[in-house]
Amino acid sequence: MDLLTYKEIDTGPDAPAHPSRAHRAWHWLLSLTPTAVTLMVALSLGLCMVAVQVSQWFVLTLMSVFWALTFIALVGMVARWMTTPGRGRHRMAA
Repeated sequence: MDLLTYKEIDTGPDAPAHPSRAHRAWHWLLSLTPTAVTLMVALSLGLCMVAVQVSQWFVLTLMSVFWALTFIALVGMVARWMTTPGRGRHRMAA
């Protein structure tokens, strides 16, 4: 599924009338652009480097939560890329 398909699922005629916040957050996380996911990876690596040196629990917790969200977004982006046909991989939702 590419970004256009995700947008059609969220806003099309078969979309749920009142999606929950968790449902909207899940679709938002899985439909991030590759640039945003790359930025998330860079930020999470930087936060990891700081968290290891500081060794405070709240920084480690923040790093682990942000890394988990980054991992989910990265897996979603790779899955979306793998299921998109070859010539349409550059298409983006407007």
